[in-house]
Amino acid sequence: VHVFVSRFDYNLNTQVFVERPTDNKYLNTIGIRQIANSIRTHGTGIMNTTVNYTYQFLARKFVVFSQFLFDDHIKSRLVKDIRFYKSNRETLDNKYPFERAEKFNKD
Repeated sequence: VHVFVSRFDYNLNTQVFVERPTDNKYLNTIGIRQIANSIRTHGTGIMNTTVNYTYQFLARKFVVFSQFLFDDHIKSRLVKDIRFYKSNRETLDNKYPFERAEKFNKD
């Protein structure tokens, strides 16, 4: 699962997993219909294992994300941006400025 997650992005519009660009000549895609056909062909026996493995993978990622958010440096920056947004909500038309998000990401 972790290899798949690192190599593929998901396109919500076409419901297709698309391989991230590499030096390869070809770009791999996996559609939702292909996954459904594979489950029909091979049966649902693998589904329980897949769901459990995916759950464990996501649980580990959320733990790392939670620790990241509770880091003092990140938390103080988020609190600062929350205060900015709340005080400027009307002038921003309830939208967070893209430029500020980019600056936050760079810092």
